[in-house]
Amino acid sequence: CTKIDDILTQAEGNHFDVAITTVQQPGEACTAAAVPFAEMVPLDVDDLDAGTYTVTVNGIKGSFTLAADNRLPDEETAAEVTAEAPTVTETAVINGLVWHDLCTPPTTADTEAVGCVETEEGSFQANGILDSGEPGIAEITLNLGEGDCPATGIATTVTKNDGSYTFTDLTAGKYCVSIDTLGADNQAILIPGSWTYPDSGISETAVTLAEGETSEPVDFGWDYEFRPLPEETSACENNSFAYIRDLNIPDNTTFTPGAEFTKRWEIQNNSDCVWTTDYSIAFVGGEQMSAPDNIPLEKPVAPGETIEIAINMVAPEFRQDPYRGNWQIADPSGEPFGINGMLEDAFWLQIQVREGVAPQATVAPDSAVIGGVVWDDYCNSADPGRGCWEFPEDSGNWIADGTLDNEPRLEGITMSLASGVCTSGQFPSANTVITTAVTDEFGLYRFENLSAGSYCVFMDALSSENVNYLIPGNWTWPAAGVGQLTVVLIEGEQALDIDFGWDYQE
Repeated sequence: CTKIDDILTQAEGNHFDVAITTVQQPGEACTAAAVPFAEMVPLDVDDLDAGTYTVTVNGIKGSFTLAADNRLPDEETAAEVTAEAPTVTETAVINGLVWHDLCTPPTTADTEAVGCVETEEGSFQANGILDSGEPGIAEITLNLGEGDCPATGIATTVTKNDGSYTFTDLTAGKYCVSIDTLGADNQAILIPGSWTYPDSGISETAVTLAEGETSEPVDFGWDYEFRPLPEETSACENNSFAYIRDLNIPDNTTFTPGAEFTKRWEIQNNSDCVWTTDYSIAFVGGEQMSAPDNIPLEKPVAPGETIEIAINMVAPEFRQDPYRGNWQIADPSGEPFGINGMLEDAFWLQIQVREGVAPQATVAPDSAVIGGVVWDDYCNSADPGRGCWEFPEDSGNWIADGTLDNEPRLEGITMSLASGVCTSGQFPSANTVITTAVTDEFGLYRFENLSAGSYCVFMDALSSENVNYLIPGNWTWPAAGVGQLTVVLIEGEQALDIDFGWDYQE
């Protein structure tokens, strides 16, 4: 029930006297028990010199020490200090990663794409997501510019072995980070391929930094058209391959004794191993047909990559039974392995040998041809008759019938050829187009010097080359409203009936 009433402080020299008075309210019953308490008593220490000072509070003594003079500088001195003190500015940082965005398209109808997205054109590209295990790309040069993109000129940097990069000592502001894909240093590393992140085909990003800020990672994802080889390991234990198809000489083809020929297959490295040129094609049983025991691979083969196998052979001397030779791939130690890693599974050739059979010449590689005609498929829809059909049925809508009946040919139409099969409802993407051809005065076009494989031939009516020739109108052949056709070639084949009919709307 006793309270502090007043606190009086007096300073003299190096000593402070503090007097604390208390008060007790009349009529209150109080006990003699001591109750701990704390009270902060401020002392005026402004302008004191360095030294030790004593303090007495109601007869209790204590002390404190000032290590330095406790006084503010005068205005002139303060101005000098302010002028001399440097301004400290925290610098900002931009960093990120350039990585290989992996995509494994489906190789058969039963397999699924891994790490891919399907484009509007029906092809596949990497998904633009930095997935676990996707590697960085080293030695890529990045540019830094000031302001909105595009901008360069402030600095450049090169990615490290793990694909990471950093721009340091930056002030607050807006910057543009970009990669010149076709720059001399980058082109040798990146081409062919395309950007998937920050967006499809985009290789620049604008970044706004505050003072001292480290940016969120500014990453760039690249999808190689042909997957580069990963680092080779000293040993690989899961070697395997998949048989894709025969490229020429079907089984049981007949040859005369001693006829020379070259057999070709397509296989895929479906293991995690890199096949170096120390790997080989190995004969493992049957009739060797004068081929070598081992044929070294001409180039390394990455996991997931397909290759063409070619073996020069000679038909054996005549006998009635068929001849069959079995082949596998052998690792650097010479140990063969088969399809899907199974030792007993091989790819093979089986031929017949007969006297008096005309020799079959070996087809030259890259000698296949695709061609056809584009014609004006005519129908007088106002008075339908011969050359017309109702589509859809019972619709009252008449179109040309898709039959070439001595009708005019269309000159100057641009035809396109893309790798791979066509996708329903979508033309192939621009990066899959191999070449184009323009129809001549007879409406004929031709794609020559093609290897065995799958192709998509298409006629884009809305392209800048064709729109003024064709619109308004629609296709009638190979089907109503369809302007593309898949062609699968074997070596040396000439597919010259890939025609397209066009019905102009009146």
